[in-house]
Amino acid sequence: MNPLRALIETVTDRIHADGDDAARAAGLTVERLPGGRRRVGHPQMAAWADARRERAVRDGLDPVDLALIDPATRLLLAEAAARVAARHPAAARPAATAVRA
Repeated sequence: MNPLRALIETVTDRIHADGDDAARAAGLTVERLPGGRRRVGHPQMAAWADARRERAVRDGLDPVDLALIDPATRLLLAEAAARVAARHPAAARPAATAVRA
């Protein structure tokens, strides 16, 4: 590792140590990123996001969601629709407003 990068990592580890420990104590995950940055998240966040996508597929999106949806979210909703259809063949037809091309 380059000496300057090593120094930056050491300094940022010292600066963030208390906050990292507090976040871990609160049940959050702390991931070190290059350049001394941190990513803090909740271990259940992926499951919550997946459940929200499945609800959107099952119940449809509200007008605000439809207005703000981006192409990446459309792709994730299409994948969630496929998972829901595979798990529940009787309910294979998602809500009409769930995913629009």
